[in-house]
Amino acid sequence: MSMEDIVSIGANCVLRTRRNGFFLLAEIEVEAGNVEIEEFVFIRISSQEANTLIRAGVMECRVLNNFDGFNIADVECVFIVDGEAFAVFDVEVGGTDEAVLVSISLGQARSLLNRGARRCTVINRRRF
Repeated sequence: MSMEDIVSIGANCVLRTRRNGFFLLAEIEVEAGNVEIEEFVFIRISSQEANTLIRAGVMECRVLNNFDGFNIADVECVFIVDGEAFAVFDVEVGGTDEAVLVSISLGQARSLLNRGARRCTVINRRRF
């Protein structure tokens, strides 16, 4: 079994927030024996990095305004940044993992967190 079979990147995309913040979203997938981990990570990036990634083929994140077609119990994590909140879902489209974000209010985000949803991991890279 190769390392690529154990640790891989699933869904990935670039998110642009209303305040022109940019994030690379990556789903880290780990599977070995009885260990199975799926974790969504948001990495803060610059607008220049976002544009470079998009030009290189990384898709922009799909953001919806309602839960139509999604089961709230399937929320992978809740992402909160700069007064905005998103519920993150992992969907399979044509055999490929895709992250779909649903824009929600801060109240809805708190409610989801209170009911046991996880908060998404955020990495704020240091700027040099």
